[in-house]
Parts: sequence; C-alpha cells; structure tokens
Amino acid sequence: MSTEFQRGQMIIVLARWILVLAGLMVALWSPQKLSELQIEVGVLLLVAIANFHLHAQLVQRRPTLPLIARAASIGDLVVITLLVALQGGASSNLYVFYLPALLAIAVAFRTEEAAALASLGVFLYAVVGIYSRVPSDVLLLRLLMLAAVVVIGNTYWRLHRERITSTLSARKEDAQDLFFGQAAALWARWFAVIGGALFVLARATTTDELARNIVPVVALLFMNFYLHGRYLVEQPANRRLTLLASGLDLVLISGLFITWSGKSGLDNPAFILFYPLVFSFALVFPPRIAGAFTLATLALYAGLVLPSGIADTGELKVLVERVLILIAMGGLGTIYWRMVRREVRGNAETSDTHSTLAWRTASAG
Repeated sequence: MSTEFQRGQMIIVLARWILVLAGLMVALWSPQKLSELQIEVGVLLLVAIANFHLHAQLVQRRPTLPLIARAASIGDLVVITLLVALQGGASSNLYVFYLPALLAIAVAFRTEEAAALASLGVFLYAVVGIYSRVPSDVLLLRLLMLAAVVVIGNTYWRLHRERITSTLSARKEDAQDLFFGQAAALWARWFAVIGGALFVLARATTTDELARNIVPVVALLFMNFYLHGRYLVEQPANRRLTLLASGLDLVLISGLFITWSGKSGLDNPAFILFYPLVFSFALVFPPRIAGAFTLATLALYAGLVLPSGIADTGELKVLVERVLILIAMGGLGTIYWRMVRREVRGNAETSDTHSTLAWRTASAG
C-alpha cells in the first residue's frame, strides 16, 4: 500500500468517525419519531463497525484494497444522504456532513477517482434538494461549496505528490508550505467569490440593494486577482500578507452575512462559505495558527448568529452541528498537513529547481 494512499485512507477513517459520533449525537438529541431513530442508529452502528475494521487494518499496516476503499466512501455518501432524507431534506441541516466526507475523498484518491466519487456526492444531495424543494439559489450555493472542498483538497494533494520535496530545513519547509499551500487558499477564495456573487445576485430586489451587497464580493475578487497574480509569477504573498488576506476573507464574508436581506441568524445560508476557507487555511499554516483561525471563525459565526437568538433546542442542535463540522474541517486539514510534513521530512529526495525557487520567493515575499 502506497504511503499517499495510506495517508488518505487514514483521513477517510477519521472523517467517518466524525460522521458516526456527530450522527449519533444528532439522532439522539430530541428525536421526533421512533422508527426514524431506529433506522438512523442502526445505520450509524453498522458504519462504526465497518470503520473499526478498516481503522484496525491501517493501524496494523495491512493493505486496504482500492475497491474496498472506494466502496466504503460511496457508502459514506449514501449514509449521509439517507440521514438528510430522513430528517426532512429541505429542513435538514445534516448536509454539512458531506463536507468532511468529501474533504477526505479529495485527499485520499487520485484526481479522476476523487472527481467521480465527489460527483456522486454532489448528485445525491442535488436530488434530495430538488425533491424536497430547497430554494434553487440556496441549493446551488451549497453544491458549489461541496465542490469547492474537493477542488481545494485534491489541488493540495497533487502539489504535494508532484512538486514538494524535502529541504531538510524547517525554515525552508515552512516556506514551501506557504508557497504551495497558497494554491488551496486561492481556490477557496475564488469559490467564495462565485458563491458570494450568486448569493447577492439571486436575492437582490432593488438596484440599491444589489450595489450595496456586491461590494464585499468585488473586494474579494480584486484581492484574489492581486494574490493570484503574484503566485503565478512566483512572487507569492509572504506569511504576514497571507494572514492578513485570510482575515479579510472572514470580514468580507461577514459583510455578505450581515447584508443578507432574508431571514437572519441560523436561516442565513451564507455561513457555508466559511467551511472551505477554514479547510484551506489549515493546509497552509502550522496547527497552532490554523487552530487559532478556526476558533476565530467559530467566534465570528457565533457573533453573527447569537444576536438573533436561539429559539429552542432544535435551533441549538443546528448550531452545534455546524460548529462541530467547522471544527472537523479545520482539524482534518491540520491532520493532513501534519501527515504530509512528516512524510516530506522522511524523504531524502533532492529538491528540484522549481521548489527551491518556491521557498526563496515565499521567504522574500
């Protein structure tokens, strides 16, 4: 079993444990119908048993057949779809469970396989969303963010597989991570621009509202043009500028959240834009900084939601679900970053000219 396949499968196993534990919490928290609860708990326990077997194989360094790995990932997507459907489809918040599942798929499989599996997940939720009459613009925004997670994760996977090599220097490795990891951040921001534009254009009712609400999107657009241009000419943003840009991402998305003209609080669909950003940030910076960014995002979202109030235990459950998955996105990204860094340090390969240029330019800023 190749190292990259084993590394990716470990992320899938961890994401599956998140699905099981969070799913059980949601199922047992104020259940509505006994029949639905029996199905949900039964399915999740079966997933837990299967995952324990796969986890044991990985720990013992026993090979996992690619066919079994693909089948297990398909099973994850089907289980999430079943949970969403049982919880009412349009009214269910469990679609956020797709995010860590697709994250794991993106970093575990080759691009063609990841694209096929991710397409299945997006298709399954699209079917549920259309059938349960999720508003078309909200459904499209959600599907776009699901796709964003896959593109971000697999882009980073390809970069580390093909281009990053060991420099035998912690400082140079940090610079390499900063340079190559910025590709993930750039993709996350482009998806945020597209999603934000959709968010504003679909719901604007007056010219004044459209002109006012599109300002954060335009600001994101121009910022990413500048940063992507520097990246393409191998003069990427340095550490300080990258941190500043990530902070502005949160501010601008908060602007989209605040200017939303529909229902406020938990009903505001803009929150899903935070997930790809938290994931991409965890692929760029060390765990301590990535953890602080995740906590800052959580605090920011809580500050946006709580002023509208939490009406009942049902709304509290929704908030907890979203918070747990946001933590999972940052945590899984950080775990993958650590796995890749450990592998890079273990390699004795000679850095090529391109990666040498990468760390030098990243350091220079």
